[in-house]
Amino acid sequence: MNTRLQALADTGVGEYIWGVTWPPVSCMCLTFARPQELIEEAVYSFLMQDYPGEKELLLLNDFEGHRIVFDHPGVTVVNVPARFRTVGEKRNAAAALCRFDLLAVWDDDDIYLPHRLSFSVRHFEERKRFFKAPQAFFLDDGVLSGPVGNLFHGASMWRRSLFDEAGGYAHMGSGQDRDLEARFQRLVGADLEHARIAPGEVYYIYRWRGTGSYHLSGFGPDGEGKSGSQKVMEAVERDLSGGKLRTGELALKPHWKIDYTRLVREYLASVPA
Repeated sequence: MNTRLQALADTGVGEYIWGVTWPPVSCMCLTFARPQELIEEAVYSFLMQDYPGEKELLLLNDFEGHRIVFDHPGVTVVNVPARFRTVGEKRNAAAALCRFDLLAVWDDDDIYLPHRLSFSVRHFEERKRFFKAPQAFFLDDGVLSGPVGNLFHGASMWRRSLFDEAGGYAHMGSGQDRDLEARFQRLVGADLEHARIAPGEVYYIYRWRGTGSYHLSGFGPDGEGKSGSQKVMEAVERDLSGGKLRTGELALKPHWKIDYTRLVREYLASVPA
């Protein structure tokens, strides 16, 4: 956080600054059997936010092989001893545990740049009760590209009233994110997404290969046969048997492996306008 924003946040006067109201925001981070360094990067992305208003990160872990520990006033860790039946039910539980009514998705295997929350709130439209910039940088085996467009549900933010009106997430694994946004769109209208974003304003780095972990969307949508949740468990069991995933207590020391802000800045300077 830059010095001016940190000073404002520390004094508790961050509710109305530069003509913008900064409401409290809850960020929902679901995690299951991830390598410790991935979780640490996700938490660090939150801690690095320049948002001047009140914020919290709800970290919900339902992998019985991990007990995640991190002591910070803005981060609540909830370790559940049994796995949720579906990702949709787990997302609903995370939303219910959040203190605030402005909710932001915070995926545990991706990176959020420091302006993610402040940019989203500045462009949030109360008429829609929803915000998402449908563009992100793509990080694949360490190679940055984009920005590209896709669903990118992990970049979204909405009011709890819209979430409740839509009925929350469907009780399913792969595809619960697309299903919810389709119901949001039926309630809000066709112009659900915020399309006007410059490359230098993109706040989301979507990671594909190179994380050392599974990718739920890579298993395809739920349908006949095994669900996405079942395929994730099979991938986790392979990692456990191969010694790629350690179990026990994970005492987090949040950090980024590299400076992603600098990576994006240097990348944008290197590509044609």
